Amino acid sequence: MYLRKLTDKDKLDLKARTEKIIELQDKGICFGCYNFEKGNIFPDEGLIIYEDDLIRCQFEKYPRATGQTIIVSKEHYEDISEMPLELGTYILKMTNRLIALHKELLGAEKVYLCTICDGKRNHLHFQLLPRLIGEVGGYGHFVKEEGILTDYHELADVFRTRLEGFAEEA
Repeated sequence: MYLRKLTDKDKLDLKARTEKIIELQDKGICFGCYNFEKGNIFPDEGLIIYEDDLIRCQFEKYPRATGQTIIVSKEHYEDISEMPLELGTYILKMTNRLIALHKELLGAEKVYLCTICDGKRNHLHFQLLPRLIGEVGGYGHFVKEEGILTDYHELADVFRTRLEGFAEEA
């Protein structure tokens, strides 16, 4: 799994995705729910590493950190204050599993967890931002320039295999 700088085409694609999200928000449409229905804002492209009735986990196509992973609730909640405690516990268990995999498979030294549900209409999601050994720590990981994920399919398969059966264990 590698992160490379965005090409001009990648920048246009990212800009188009951002504009689509803003357009939906301006219309009062949740982009997360829209994506679950249509699948064209965050297409799979082999990025989804786990999915069940409650959550979807996938690598971010335009990450700020190698292995940036999104955990998104299937049910619509505007922010964490609306989330049922049981779902929060479930997501935290998945977070713990994903952090262990990021450390083992990516060599992450730390993995930051954040949620930023902002905007006119949003969908609850959490982001894991791994910090690899040798990278400088601190808040800078949250504001790094986006890159594009490459050579991730094999590693995504390993994540998928290692996450099989999570719902039964959780």
